[in-house]
Amino acid sequence: MRSAGLGILSFAALGLIAATASAQDQQPQQSSFTALLAKDYEVKAVTLVPLEVAKRATESVKTDTVVVTLQNKQSVAVCYIAFANWAFMNRTSLDTPTLCEVREGSAPAANPPPPGTTP
Repeated sequence: MRSAGLGILSFAALGLIAATASAQDQQPQQSSFTALLAKDYEVKAVTLVPLEVAKRATESVKTDTVVVTLQNKQSVAVCYIAFANWAFMNRTSLDTPTLCEVREGSAPAANPPPPGTTP
């Protein structure tokens, strides 16, 4: 019995390590706003976040912020841009390579099984 318990514990530990490695693979990449547009990302939403609200997330914010959400197929990007830089389309700011976080999605299964037939 004791060796079975150790085997289950070892299996669980390996599963946890694999899950952690998988989660690390899912870390967002960074990109500039202009690079994303060049890769055919489409702007899906633009949200103005007033300074008072933005300061709740981090005290280092000094101005209103614009959150721009983009999408290309299964990939989604979120850009955090100072309001003035967005309003005046400040090229230097929009070209900053760390301006946006990009998450690659996985494609859905081509032919999902009918309901009630999954193992």
